[in-house]
Amino acid sequence: MQEKVSRKILLIEDEKELVFGLTTLLKQQGYLIIAAYDSVFGISLAHKEKPDLIILDLGLPAGGGLYVLENLKNSVETLDIPVLVLTAQQGIDLEEKAKQMGAVAYFHKPFDPESLSSQVKEILDNSS
Repeated sequence: MQEKVSRKILLIEDEKELVFGLTTLLKQQGYLIIAAYDSVFGISLAHKEKPDLIILDLGLPAGGGLYVLENLKNSVETLDIPVLVLTAQQGIDLEEKAKQMGAVAYFHKPFDPESLSSQVKEILDNSS
């Protein structure tokens, strides 16, 4: 009998408390969680770990989230990894820009954990 492999999620988020909360929430659903707290390390981890999903904050040190998104979508190694944006930054233009750049979903902080969980599951189910 083959053991089910956990899907890997990379959190690129600079708020340590939020990373802890998201890690707790998503681990309860059986996901493997890795985290980066700035843009440069996030890009590096995405290339090294090849996660199944990236949850990305836009307000990051060392470049910002749109820089990360652009970098990920311009790299052959990471362009197919779905990216869910989770940010406190406001503006319909920002959401549109992120989606045009390749984000598959966009959540504003504060967010509903149940909605986020179900969106994560839907994205991962559709990318299998």
